[in-house]
Amino acid sequence: MTTVLARIPALRLVRTPRAWLPIAAWAVLALAIALAARSRGSTTGADHVMRGAFAFLVLPLVSYGVVGATLGAGGLRRGIRGVVALGATPRSAALASVLVAIATSAALCGLLGAIVCALAHGSGDPPLGSDLPASLWISALGGAAYAAYFSVGSAIGKGTMRGVFLAFDWIIGGGAGVGALVTPRGHVTSLLGGPACAELSQRASSMLLVVLVVVYASLAVVLVRRV
Repeated sequence: MTTVLARIPALRLVRTPRAWLPIAAWAVLALAIALAARSRGSTTGADHVMRGAFAFLVLPLVSYGVVGATLGAGGLRRGIRGVVALGATPRSAALASVLVAIATSAALCGLLGAIVCALAHGSGDPPLGSDLPASLWISALGGAAYAAYFSVGSAIGKGTMRGVFLAFDWIIGGGAGVGALVTPRGHVTSLLGGPACAELSQRASSMLLVVLVVVYASLAVVLVRRV
């Protein structure tokens, strides 16, 4: 049933080209920053770009755009209203939509992270053979965590809380308090070579990102009790 219901958000994602414009714009910006770092001859270009502009700006905004395109500008409740009217339960429809958003965000962010790493790679960065797959899986995990996180904002009211969640991640996510533990930014930055998030090891941050995916995806589904 979940697989069948997933076709609706997947088709919405494919058939709304306008929704891809901001996603494409942020992807182009990431590539431009990577090429600029390479043209300057930076010896640690990949490290600088990945834990800087990519982690702070591009990754969350690409995921933000994917969630909006998948769940609809009106939020998760409105996005699943059509299939619920045909007999699907709200939670089943919500789960299918959230899973599509998470999978799409993980795939796009992982691919983009790998390309950025390859383009910006310098002689002082770790060997590309190890740096490339590391950038790919960290970016994919970060994209999945952000998609689940933004899905909760999209499940509240008419979906406008998604923007509040983005602001909260930017303002609180890089600190050392509880906010850093429950938002993706600090963990992603740590895994990409930045400062530790709330003094956690990189292994702990990676495990906590997986927990955040599960918890936020579940919370988004639970919030959609009625449509």
